[in-house]
Amino acid sequence: MFGFLTKLKVMTATGADTLTRSRVACNAFRGALCFSLSLTLAQVSICLIVYRFDLLPPDPAHFLFCISWMTPLLALFGAFIVYYRAGLRIHGLRVTNKALDEMSRIDPLSKLLNRRAFLDAFAKRKEDSILIVFDIDFFKQVNDRHGHAAGDEVIETVAGVICRVFHRATDVVCRLGGEEFGVLSQASRLEEDYHRAERVRAETIRCEFSTGEQSFFVTLSGGMAHAALGVEFEAAFKQADMALYAAKQRGRNLILGPGLGDACRP
Repeated sequence: MFGFLTKLKVMTATGADTLTRSRVACNAFRGALCFSLSLTLAQVSICLIVYRFDLLPPDPAHFLFCISWMTPLLALFGAFIVYYRAGLRIHGLRVTNKALDEMSRIDPLSKLLNRRAFLDAFAKRKEDSILIVFDIDFFKQVNDRHGHAAGDEVIETVAGVICRVFHRATDVVCRLGGEEFGVLSQASRLEEDYHRAERVRAETIRCEFSTGEQSFFVTLSGGMAHAALGVEFEAAFKQADMALYAAKQRGRNLILGPGLGDACRP
């Protein structure tokens, strides 16, 4: 039994899941040991009853006694294999389910959280926050003139810029859909987040994209809104979206929000 465990340890000592396999093996051994001990106690009780009341002739009784000591060892070995394999399968299912859940919360193109995950984060916030909505200006023209591959590159690049600027542990960044991104900034002030949003806008317009011999640039507009604790996402998003619409109406490449109506690009 111990030789088998040693061989099993060597066989599973490769890969990133070595620790997991070791834990599964330990749990399996404990389960198998409990099963074997329970079986041993039951069989010892049967043997004592057989000898006490002389229920079988001497020879069969000796034979039964020997079997009663061999069976728990075989049960221990067999139960360990069963528990170990079952434990690995259960762990594999947990890992798969976790991976699937993560995949369902991530936008495959931008690698940001998707709208569903963003709404969950908004609902679970513990304090007043700032909601920022970014939108790439004239994005449809990018796809029409340069192709969808170029449009995808723009999405990925802008997503990277937003993540670099809003990188705090309390920041939540997502792709709301299409060319629209959302940021939930917590534990900060409107003026501070405005400057960070301005940095995103400024860095975006410096990003150069090329398709063959052509190169182009894009601009970014944004709208900001207070999201007090208890305010629903739809209400906060409506305010941010109205500020974004006002920025579009004023010529785009602009960040607007509460108390920032006179803000303009430098």
